[in-house]
Amino acid sequence: MSTQTHHGQASLFGADTSTRRHPRHVLSYGLGLDSTAVLLRWLTDPSSRDFDLSDLVVITAMTGDEFSATGADVERYVLPELRRHRVRFVQVGRHQLLTTAAGEGITTFSDTTEPDRLFVEGAYALSTEMLTAGTLPQRGGARKCSARAKGAVLDPVIARLTGGQPYQHYVGFELDEMGRAERDAAYNTAARTGRYPLIQWGWTRADCDAFVYNLTGRRWLKSACSYCPFAISSARGVQSTLQRYAADPAAGALALFIEHVAVCINDKQTLRPTGRLYDDVAAAGLTGVLDLFHRRLDDTEHAIYEVRRVAKVRGTGTRPVIARSVRLLDRGSRAEMAAALLGMPGQLHTGNDGIARSIALRRGETPPWAERFYVACPAVVADKARPHFERWFAEVAGDVALF
Repeated sequence: MSTQTHHGQASLFGADTSTRRHPRHVLSYGLGLDSTAVLLRWLTDPSSRDFDLSDLVVITAMTGDEFSATGADVERYVLPELRRHRVRFVQVGRHQLLTTAAGEGITTFSDTTEPDRLFVEGAYALSTEMLTAGTLPQRGGARKCSARAKGAVLDPVIARLTGGQPYQHYVGFELDEMGRAERDAAYNTAARTGRYPLIQWGWTRADCDAFVYNLTGRRWLKSACSYCPFAISSARGVQSTLQRYAADPAAGALALFIEHVAVCINDKQTLRPTGRLYDDVAAAGLTGVLDLFHRRLDDTEHAIYEVRRVAKVRGTGTRPVIARSVRLLDRGSRAEMAAALLGMPGQLHTGNDGIARSIALRRGETPPWAERFYVACPAVVADKARPHFERWFAEVAGDVALF
C-alpha cells in the first residue's frame, strides 16, 4: 500500500507503518552519482546484491537547496525504476533548525513504493539556517551543516524504520574513499552495520560514471547544495560549479545571496578560501546569475545591524574564544537603509567587497581584541549573542563599550 505524507504534517512515516515489517537493508540515497550507481545496479542486476528488494528501504534527507538538474534526473531515471520494482522510498527532512532523537522537527514528505515526485525543496532549507545565522557552511572540521540537515534527520528515522532490529546500512563511498568508510564504520552499533558496495565491487568514481552513463545516457552530476564550499574548494570545482550556474542561474544567485549576507556580518566569511565566489561568477560573465542576485538584493527588505565581536584569550598557546553579537536596529528598503547607515556612529568605510560599514571600534591585530560596526544588510539575520557576551565585550573594549 502506498502512502504519502506532505510537509504540512509532522508524522515520521505513513499511516500503514505499523503493518510493515522492519527492513533489514537501508540505503542512504544522497541523489548523487555514487549512491545512484549503487541503487541502479541493485535494481538492474540482482547478482549485485544478497537480499531481496522487498527487504530494502531507500531513504533521502532533503537539504532543500539541490541544483534543479539533480531533482529532474532522479525523477526521470531513478523514480520509474523504484516504481517498477516497488522499492520503498522514504523522503524526509527537518522543518525547523534542530531535531531530536524522538523525531521532533522531522517531516516525512513521502513514504511509498510508487514515488512520482522528489521533494527537493524540503521544508526547512539549509540556506534558511545559514541566512538566519548570517554565516556559511564550514569548509572543514565536523561539517555541522551536513550533520544537522542529514545525519540528525536520518538517524532517528532509520531507528524508527528498523525498530531496533539489526540492519545493514549502505553508504555510497567509492574505492578512493576508504578513509571515509573507515570513519563511518566507527559508528557501527549492535544494530547497525555499515556496508560500502562500491568499495566491495572495486568501483571508483569513474566506474560509477561509466555505469550510470551507459544505463541512462546521462552524465550524473554531483549532489550538493548550490553554495557548498567543498564543491568550490579547487579550481576544477569552481569551473564545474560555474557551468552548473550557467544552466541554473537561480542556484548561482542563491549562493551569491548567502555569501553576501555572510560577508556583511563578517568580511572574512567568503565561500571560497581565496575570496568571494561573486568575483568568480563576474569573471565568468554569468550575467543571468548576477542579474537575479542583484534583483533579489533590490527586492529584499534591508536592515541596519550593529555587529560586535570580541576575542578573549583563554590561556598561553591556545586559540582565543571569539564571540559575536548581532542586533537589528532599523528596517526599510535597501536605499533607505543605505541612507540610514550614514547616521550611524563611527567612520564610514567601504571595503574591497563593495560593502559600506560604519566602524565605531576597529579590531586589533592580536587578541584580546574587540570590534564594533554598523552595516546595511538584507533583513534575514536573527539577533544573537552569547549569554556572557556583554561582560566579555566590556572587559576587552573598556570605556569604548559604553558608546
